[in-house]
Amino acid sequence: MYDLDFKPLDSRALDLIAEYRTACVSRGSDWSYFAYLIWFERVEYAEGDRALFLRAYFGGKLRYWQPLVKDGMTVAAAVGQLPPLSMFFNCTREVKDELCDMYDSDCDRDYSEYIYLAEDFISLVGKRYNAKRNHIHKFKSLYSYEMRPYRASDRAEVLAFEEKWFAAHTFGDEDEKRSALREREIMFAAVDASLQGKTICDVLIVDSKIVGFSVGEKTPSGDAIIIYEKADIAYDGIYSFLAHEFAARNFSACKYINRQEDMGIEGLRKSKLSYCPEFLLDKYRLTPKASADVTSFEGRIMEKYGFLRLKEEHFNLVMGFLQAGIMSLEDKKFFLNYTDRELMGMLSDGHMLGAFDGDKLIATVGVDLDKSYGDTLAKICGDASGRQYYEFSGIMTDKDVRRKGISSALCKQAIAWARDNVTGSVLCAVVQRGNEASRRNLEKLGFKLSGEAKYKEYDFEYFTLTV
Repeated sequence: MYDLDFKPLDSRALDLIAEYRTACVSRGSDWSYFAYLIWFERVEYAEGDRALFLRAYFGGKLRYWQPLVKDGMTVAAAVGQLPPLSMFFNCTREVKDELCDMYDSDCDRDYSEYIYLAEDFISLVGKRYNAKRNHIHKFKSLYSYEMRPYRASDRAEVLAFEEKWFAAHTFGDEDEKRSALREREIMFAAVDASLQGKTICDVLIVDSKIVGFSVGEKTPSGDAIIIYEKADIAYDGIYSFLAHEFAARNFSACKYINRQEDMGIEGLRKSKLSYCPEFLLDKYRLTPKASADVTSFEGRIMEKYGFLRLKEEHFNLVMGFLQAGIMSLEDKKFFLNYTDRELMGMLSDGHMLGAFDGDKLIATVGVDLDKSYGDTLAKICGDASGRQYYEFSGIMTDKDVRRKGISSALCKQAIAWARDNVTGSVLCAVVQRGNEASRRNLEKLGFKLSGEAKYKEYDFEYFTLTV
């Protein structure tokens, strides 16, 4: 499990969300601040290894959003950074399927989001849109109108428009009334955010009076989300016109428009279906299966793949694996292979581990117990304390299973062995400068940059971890 530091949602979190939403396309509105996150009184976030996590209490239980991931990280591997058997909501079908071995799932149709092709929604071409075109034409023929961006000077009139609707509405109970007041508060936050360019808001004016408005956003990945719209139904065809005109004015360059869920409201469902969505984005709640393993993510990796101490008899297997791994690297300098003598020394006198998928070796790591070379590493790192240094080396993963957490789990096992067998010593990993993936992985394991040196065409950095 990754050591995650969850913090209350802040401006840094919103920047990270934008960064991750750009890196991995998310069609849902769950990561939109004004469309969704603002509804929660407390949301916490944490950034892990190439993954961003959000969590909040929902229905009295702590639940997580499905992780946003980048740089090839899988959702399954990202979930392994959380406490075992964490509960999730708002997961897509793809994530549900990826985690089906560990979680039971259920989907509430009331919260499936309506996703439309922007081109179709704006063009309204074809017989299926006849009614929509007629409503829009009727509005245009009956009224003298203007639609323009919201201004700060419009706030009082929009507030009066909202208060008129509120006064005319009959609420079932106090809870429903409080919910409507909260909705109005959130709506104004989204509207006012348009003045800072965080959202987009247009007002619809008929005879110099605001009779409707709509607010939405363009997501970092290039889609559109309609956050809120309201209109005076005394004007024929107004909702069809407002929806179409707002999209045409602002989202013609987008591929998809997300108009969110219908919450099970019959009239709203009928209306949203009438626009012929390209697809419904179903959302799933994930609950740990009763039989699910509660061991750590590393434990599940070990159980699935099998970790083995490598010995002299594995020499040909290991050398062949490392040579093939080097050939798959974009920069061959990122792995300086062992000589035959060095590898045999590692297998006979050091501690080398391998991960296997059946009979196939898929990952390696080693602790080289050569004290003489360890002394050289200590000098390079400027450590005169007398602590024994050992090289932490041979970190290689088969290209077909990278970014699944296998190497990380294997490295943690090697570090655990070192803590039990060479306590008080220092592990030192040598990394070619520019190998950011290795550097990042070592830092996640607790290693820190302690020295630099050149060797032939190599420019090495030395990372250390005291065990």
